[in-house]
Amino acid sequence: MASSSGESIKVSVRCRPLFSFEQAKNFKAIVNTDEAGAEISVPDMKNPNGPPKRYTFDATFGPDSLQKNVYNQVAKGIVDSVLEGYNGTIFAYGQSGTGKTHTMEGKLNSEKDMGIIPRAFTHIFDSISNSKDLDYLVRCSMFEIYKEDIYDLLGKDRDKKLEVREQQKKGFFVKDLEEIVCKTKED
Repeated sequence: MASSSGESIKVSVRCRPLFSFEQAKNFKAIVNTDEAGAEISVPDMKNPNGPPKRYTFDATFGPDSLQKNVYNQVAKGIVDSVLEGYNGTIFAYGQSGTGKTHTMEGKLNSEKDMGIIPRAFTHIFDSISNSKDLDYLVRCSMFEIYKEDIYDLLGKDRDKKLEVREQQKKGFFVKDLEEIVCKTKED
């Protein structure tokens, strides 16, 4: 994301809590999160008795992190920049079952559990409703990359594989990706 702050990419890590079936089998979490230090640590599998391996990111969130805090630290600045006319991208990456859908969507009908996407739409449309001097056009597209294939999450045929293309003036884009004009956050 190019922004008014000049930074281009930030990497955040969120560690999910154990599922109930994992707790029932007495699984233990091996990833420790230091949110204040933006660091995670994991045991060194080659030297289990040695110190853990530590990794530092722009932000880290532990299993008990609140959706609102994740949004405010990870996405709010990007949405603010988009409202100023910059492009912005929030990219969720991880293995199946690691919490991407929970973080990005959450529970749509719960203010507490709402994820990044519904919070971003609320933020955008609240800002638009408070703006008197500007006109906005909000378009939305969403796609998933799964096993190196691209799928349109808003298209009519969600099983159709799409392709990335490049044009000199347009840059990189996903061919035939559905783009929906949104007039309200519900759209």
